Amino acid sequence: MCGRFVRFSKVEEIVDYYKIDEVINVSEPSYNIAPGSDILAIIMEDNKRKLKCFKWGFVPSWNKNLKPVINARIETIYQKPYFKHFIKNRILIVADGFFEWKEKQPYFIYRTDKKPMLFAGIYSEETCAIITTEPNEKFKVIHNRMPAIILDENFENYFKDENFFKFLKPIPSEMIDFCKVSKAVNNPKNNFKEIINCI
Repeated sequence: MCGRFVRFSKVEEIVDYYKIDEVINVSEPSYNIAPGSDILAIIMEDNKRKLKCFKWGFVPSWNKNLKPVINARIETIYQKPYFKHFIKNRILIVADGFFEWKEKQPYFIYRTDKKPMLFAGIYSEETCAIITTEPNEKFKVIHNRMPAIILDENFENYFKDENFFKFLKPIPSEMIDFCKVSKAVNNPKNNFKEIINCI
C-alpha cells in the first residue's frame, strides 16, 4: 500500500517538465503528505494536460457517506463496485518519493535519477486513490505492495489506451532506491525537509 508520500517539486517545475497546458488549482508542497490531504495530480481533458488538486481518499460520487479509500489494488479494481465505474477517470499523482514501513522502521523510497514519480490513480469528483501493484524485486524486502508508477514514456498512452492496465507494472528495480529515515515521519504534523534524510 501507500499511506504517506512526498512532493517538494515546485508547480513551475512540474508544468515545465510534464508540458502542462493548464493549471486549474494547486496544493502546497509537503514532505509528509497523509490521507485526507490535498494532493497535486495531472488529468487529461480535451487532449490537454491539466494540473489539478484532489483530496487523497476516494469516495464514489454515488454514495458520499462511504469511508474514503486511499489505495486501489490493480488486481481487483475492475471487480469492486467501489471503483469499476470510475476506471476512465484516470489521474497521475505527482510525487517525489514515498514512505513505507518495515515493522516499525520507516523508509523513504525515491527515483535514482531524482526525477518526480507519477503514481497511477483514479478519481471521483474531487477525491482520489492511488493504484497499487505488486512490488519489484528490490522493494519487496520492505513491503508486498507499492504504488503503480507510470514511466514518462507511457504518459500519453496511460490516458488514451483502453488497455491502460499494461502500463500498471512495478517500476524497474534499478530506477528506485530507498533508505531508513527518522521515525519523525510517523507524525503527519512533522513536515520539514530533513524528514527524508537517510539515517
